[in-house]
Order: sequence, then structure tokens, then C-alpha cells
Amino acid sequence: MKFTKYFIIGGVALSLGLSSCVGDLNVEPDDPNTKLSLSSKEEYLGVLARAYGGLVLEGGISVDDGGAGVYTRQLFNQQELPTDEAIVGKNWNDAGIDEMSFSIPGKDNHWGYEMYSRINYQIGLCNEFLRTINSGSQFFTDAEIAQMKAECRVLRDLSYYHMIDIFGKGPWTDENSLVGAIPPTYSRAELFDAVVADLKDAVPQLPVAAQQEYGRVSREAGYMLLAKLYLNAEVYTGTARWQECADACGQVVSTGIKLAPEYKYLFCGTNSKYVGNGEILWGVPQGPNTSCWGGTTYLTIGAYNSNVPTTPYGFSETVGGWDGPRVRPELSKALASNDKRRLIYEGSFQEDLTNLSNWNVDGSGYMCIKYVNTDESDYYNTNNTVLCAAANQVSTNFPIFRLADTYLMLAECELHNVKCEGLSYYNMVRTRAGVAPVGSYTADDLLKERQCELYWECQRRTDLIRFGKYTGSAYNWQWKGGIEEGTALAATRALMPIPAQFEATLGQNPGY
Repeated sequence: MKFTKYFIIGGVALSLGLSSCVGDLNVEPDDPNTKLSLSSKEEYLGVLARAYGGLVLEGGISVDDGGAGVYTRQLFNQQELPTDEAIVGKNWNDAGIDEMSFSIPGKDNHWGYEMYSRINYQIGLCNEFLRTINSGSQFFTDAEIAQMKAECRVLRDLSYYHMIDIFGKGPWTDENSLVGAIPPTYSRAELFDAVVADLKDAVPQLPVAAQQEYGRVSREAGYMLLAKLYLNAEVYTGTARWQECADACGQVVSTGIKLAPEYKYLFCGTNSKYVGNGEILWGVPQGPNTSCWGGTTYLTIGAYNSNVPTTPYGFSETVGGWDGPRVRPELSKALASNDKRRLIYEGSFQEDLTNLSNWNVDGSGYMCIKYVNTDESDYYNTNNTVLCAAANQVSTNFPIFRLADTYLMLAECELHNVKCEGLSYYNMVRTRAGVAPVGSYTADDLLKERQCELYWECQRRTDLIRFGKYTGSAYNWQWKGGIEEGTALAATRALMPIPAQFEATLGQNPGY
């Protein structure tokens, strides 16, 4: 049985006394048939799989729309909608979505509440497994238990990374925290130090990608997470850590993983071949066992226009697009016509977002077709193959970290005077995209290259902040700040507000 098949078991096995990470976080049980102990190897693996599945499955938090509350969907809303890459128009009319698309969410914005709740719930899932696995010694060897613990710690640290990056502070809990007690609130720097220390201890205990099972975290993925923290260390703590970032990236590239031969294959319905021991260092599996309304469901059918046939992208002709996220003009203009990464459907749409009210055939905003549900061997689906028949089933794995990002991070480290062959790695990314290599590059060049390579992969808001382009008026994009031509954002917008539901416990970020 493949590990991903335990996702189903995990939904039943997990109801072992999850405690909220914040005193006022409303957590709902995953299953009404509460189970107080685990009695088989499969059930223990089910709890671990549920911690993994928490990135793409519904349940666990009280929201008005379970599908919209999926972790990866919320992450996209936080990291892409407030930037120059994606926008949801007024045709959806979802409460609070305009605030996200205009980069001005308030503390009462329910998308912020759902993201923060999902982060804390995910941390709780991981802590529960770490508390439970020691009782499974009759089913696993000591080495297996140590490896699973390391995996779950890194999985937990991914959520802490998102807490640090998006909200800046929050409750700190681990497997030793007292269940039911209100935990201490850590500052951004305190969270950074705690997570880095945990990763430095856990990551070496992970198997390398070539020896890890599909769907589970490898050593390379762990080092990539550590590198991400170091990459943004100056933003998070005030102290740059460029050498440490390059060293962690070096641990990734030293294992011999290579770029995929074709960019577009990394985002199609058979991209699992590149997950783990391939360019997608960490990917969230999706398929028949992980049916959801988030993940790549949101980025495929959710981002397609209802007037455009979906069969070329791997869906049944009865499945129509949701008219969801669209392409911002700045992203379209960054991607040259000869760039293989330009996976954008123009049709008769308009590039500029002059009208957000409708998104019909002649409406404003191009359609993103970076994520598709087709087979690599028939990428344009000339055979009209349907990989998943239901509207909420997509076989495309969501990429959390990719090797191309590692290469561009090394290029950024070189800009900060670290000797790491950054230019060579930078040109490897460009060459794969079919654009000419360069002899040098600036910070602005690199920021643009990161956009062309990593758009719609939940990296952009973080990148813009790190490069000093998110707040202020140094760089405006269409509808930034709610103005069509774009306007300056207050410096305090570099952090999202602590949701009002948690404000009494955690306090609030400046400016809100």
C-alpha cells in the first residue's frame, strides 16, 4: 500500500485529543467515532498521513466553506492574491476577497482567520502524532520511529514558517506542551530561532530523496525549508544569513537532483514522477484519495474561465471553470512570448484589469493554464483523456519547493557576496526556459526571473517584501491598494494582521 493511501485511514484514526494551539481556536473533530488509542500499524501510519494530508484535505476547523478553508488554497490567497500575479474579480463576490486582492485585509478578514486557524490546526496534527508514536513501538523499529518523528517535525516547521512569514508571531507548542493550556506567544525572532533549531536537529535524520517514499519529506526538502528561513532572515530577525542559506541550498544540490527537462510537465496531472527524488523537492500529493476544493483543484478548474472548454486541460466536458483567480497584467508582461514558462491563455480576453465585475469572453484578465490535469505524454490532451472524472479530483501534485527555486536562491546569495556559482545556476534556469543566458544580473533582474519561474507557487508576496517592492510606492501594480493604477501600501502591510478572534490572546501587529 502506498503511503498516500493512508490518507483515508488517517481521517478515521485521528481523534485522539487534539488541543487547540490558541485558547480561542474553534477546532472540530475529524470523526464522531472518537478513538482513544491506536491498535495497528496502519492506524499509526494513518495519523502520520493525516498530518501530511492536512495540507490538502478539508476538516478540522470551523469555517463556512470547508473547501475554501483548505491549507494550500488559503496559502495561495495569502501569497498570490495581494501581489502582481493573481486576482479574484468581483464576479465571485466572496466576503473579504477584495481586501486580499487589493493587499489591504483587515483583522476581521475571514481569509486571514482561516489561514491562521489552518496553520495552528496543522501544528496540532503534527504534535498529536509526535505524542502518539512512542506508543507504537510494537509495530515499528526504533529507527522507523525516529525517522517518522523527524518527518513530522519538519512538516510542523513548514507551518511555523508560514506563521513567521505571513503573521509574524504566534503561539509556540510542541509535543511536550500541556494539552489544553494556553501556550506562550513567541515573537517573530523567537519563532525563527525555535524553528531553525528544530530543523537543524531533525533534517539530518531524514532519508535522502532517493531513499524516501513518494509523498513523504526527504532530507533535501528539509534543507530547502531551512534555506527558506535563512533566505528571509533579515526580514524576520533583522540579521542577514546569506552564507547559511547558501550552505543549506548546497546540501540540496549536492545529492544530484536535476531540473526536469520541460517546465510545463512539472504542473501537469502526471507530475508525481518529479516529486521527491526529482525537481519538486516537496510536493503535496493529489488524486482520487485526496479529493478537495483546494490544492491544484483551485489552480486548475478553479482558475479556468467558464466560457473556455476544459477538455484540453484534462477535464470532462461537463466540468466547467469556476471563474476564479485570473492573471495580473504585470505577470503577463514579465513573460516574453518566447519564454517556455508563459503558460497563459489569452483568447479574446484583455490583458489589463479594467473591469473586475465580470470575466466573460471579452472580459479583463488572462487565464492561467500553468496547472493542468493532463498526462505528460499527451500534454495538450488530443485524446480527450480524463484523469479524474469528478470536478474536485485532480491528479496534479502541488509543488511546495522546487530545485529551480534552490538555484535562484543561490543566485541571490551570490548577489550578497557569497561564493556559490550563482550565475551558473541562474543561467541553468533560463536555459531550460528557452531564454538566453546572461553574463550578469541585478537584484531587479533576479526578482523578475523569480516571477517568471515561480509564479502561482505561493512565493511572490514573500519575494516582493524581501526585495523591498511590496509596501511603499517603489513598485505599484494594477489594483494595488484598491486603486486601478496602483498606490502605495503602508510599511506595516508587510505583515498580515492577527485575526480579531485571536487578538485578545496574541495581541496585534502594528498598524492594525
